[in-house]
Amino acid sequence: MNEQKTIDNLANRRKGLVITVGNYKGGAGKTSNSILIAYQLSKLGVKTLVIDLDPQTNATKALLLTKSANDPNNINTVDKTIMYGVSNQSFRDLPVKIINNLYLLPSFTDFQDFPKYVYQHTNRSYDEALILKPLIDPLKDTFDIILLDVPPMSKEVTENAVVASDYTLISFQTQERSLTGAENYISDLLKYKDTYSLDIDILGILPVLQNKNGSVDTAMLEAAKDAFGDDLVFKTVIPHMERIKRFDITGITDRDRFDKKVMEKYKLVASEFAQRVYESENS
Repeated sequence: MNEQKTIDNLANRRKGLVITVGNYKGGAGKTSNSILIAYQLSKLGVKTLVIDLDPQTNATKALLLTKSANDPNNINTVDKTIMYGVSNQSFRDLPVKIINNLYLLPSFTDFQDFPKYVYQHTNRSYDEALILKPLIDPLKDTFDIILLDVPPMSKEVTENAVVASDYTLISFQTQERSLTGAENYISDLLKYKDTYSLDIDILGILPVLQNKNGSVDTAMLEAAKDAFGDDLVFKTVIPHMERIKRFDITGITDRDRFDKKVMEKYKLVASEFAQRVYESENS
């Protein structure tokens, strides 16, 4: 399929799509994948929002630094974060522009109180997963793609993200615990799908290599294909690249050859991402 056609399919939708980037294993590359896919989609003309659902706020920090890197005269101040929006029952005015077509709904450490909020504002277990969906749905009128960056283990956040999503993208680092985390995540996903009658699909499993020349990584990649099916695993594999870690300190930059190496790889990921959405939406 023509790459431009698949990108146009994302950018010209009547309603945006919500995708959770998940895995129960910490350190599986969820945040890096979320912000770098979003960055590349924005460069391709897709209006993209990252919602940071992790009280560790790594996506928020990296994207605010990206904003500063692209506008040195800008002083980053965020008055309203996601927990403010939850408390006030609206996310509409919360997204912060990072660069053209890339926006952030920022988090703060107070989001660690989200589970407490859930139990204080619901009377039955079924309703515990329905807090975020009515707040996220109106944003689908404004954004083409909304990526949810979730913490590794939080039942309340995970089930709310899944219920609000059209798809999930599983970030998979090539190690045994990450494979187990992905399997457990999919198991719970199927439970939520049944309980809430969700029309949610797995967009794919994006492999992130711990060691691009390692035999263990090769074996784990094959194990993932065996476990989930070859078609579900992204053809594009993210190699271990030290520069990705630096983006947590500098924000996302596209200046030297090391930056460009990362950007080239994630442009391929964004292209395959768009292709997978197109195929799923038109099958």
